[in-house]
Amino acid sequence: MIKAIAVVAMVLIPTLGLAHEMSPGLETEIALNNSVTKVYELTNKYPHASVYEVEVLTKDYKPAKDWEAEKTIYKMLPNSVKQIKLKIRADTNRKILVCTTLKEIGKQNEKAFISSRVCSRLIILSSGK
Repeated sequence: MIKAIAVVAMVLIPTLGLAHEMSPGLETEIALNNSVTKVYELTNKYPHASVYEVEVLTKDYKPAKDWEAEKTIYKMLPNSVKQIKLKIRADTNRKILVCTTLKEIGKQNEKAFISSRVCSRLIILSSGK
């Protein structure tokens, strides 16, 4: 049993470095009006084409309200970078997570067998206007 676990770990560890990333990871914004516009950089580090979905979640991982994006689905080539632009309501203080999730891989857009999710934390402090 221990040998089987060791073999699985040795197979999976090299693939953990091949993923996707998003930056910035954590930011605090002071809202000067009723909305905040944020730009995130999404990097596909996989050696194959990938499709990612953008979501905005509450701190409890439930879908957040009052946000919009230019796009929520990003088709990316291997080792490429795209910018995600979001507009988020900011008339109250908010703690949210901006996440990207791997949905499909390859040129044929096959469903991802193992899905990776990367989240960035965003704290919005309302100016109270």
